[in-house]
Amino acid sequence: MSYQAEFFIIDDVGLINLRGTGEVIARFEAVLGLAMPTRPNQAALGKDIAVLSLASDQWWVRTDSCDEQRVFGLLCGAVENLHAAVTIVSDHFTGFSIVGEDARQILRQGISLNIGCLETGQCTRCGFARCGATVHVIEQYQHYDLFVESSYADYAQLWFQTASGRNRPSD
Repeated sequence: MSYQAEFFIIDDVGLINLRGTGEVIARFEAVLGLAMPTRPNQAALGKDIAVLSLASDQWWVRTDSCDEQRVFGLLCGAVENLHAAVTIVSDHFTGFSIVGEDARQILRQGISLNIGCLETGQCTRCGFARCGATVHVIEQYQHYDLFVESSYADYAQLWFQTASGRNRPSD
């Protein structure tokens, strides 16, 4: 069975991991021009940036790869001398977009949770096809971005090809 969905590698994304509490959060918000999501699995969306809540004191900032260094510098400067962490993690992760009417059906084969419960704009960490992943719901049921550690990128790409019916495993 072939599904009606396409998947492709996201190659123009910058990821910055943020950690902090209290005053640190207020300073991150001032730099980003967005309120940090305070509830689990939520994301805040700006014009050219998204902030994904991964834990009560941890977020990912998604930006264009060409803007990553600028945003990183601003965030570092904002929390200088405070107990915080600002780390570029783009090279550590590979992102995949899954887009189409059957995107959810493909992901359901490898995700360790009920992905249908996640609405547009939400995100979560989960098990994915024998590795871990972070999923960002761009449009519920239609478009998901999934990030795996870069060492699993080839495996995840093969998994998507097989799960979508484009690469039949040999018998």
